[in-house]
Amino acid sequence: MEKRYLETYEKCLSTLGCNSQILMCIEEMSELTKELCKFYRQGEMNCSVELKNHICEEIADVQNMVDEMQFIFGIEKVDEIRKQKIDRVEKRLKEEL
Repeated sequence: MEKRYLETYEKCLSTLGCNSQILMCIEEMSELTKELCKFYRQGEMNCSVELKNHICEEIADVQNMVDEMQFIFGIEKVDEIRKQKIDRVEKRLKEEL
């Protein structure tokens, strides 16, 4: 998470409210899902630059909202759980080799 955005997240929450931001996160994730489905249907070889750019835009929107959700629900706790999950994946990958 970009620590420099914490003040912005705090302002969003105080201005718009927690429920509003949670709904916005859901909406942004939905938009990314829709664009990824388009990519999947078209196939990587047939994907336009425009669609790839739109996917990048939606990824950025989702990342911003996920950071805001982390701010709401607990930065340290999410970081802790995320590390555990990455460690578990790394362990599984080593076992595969």
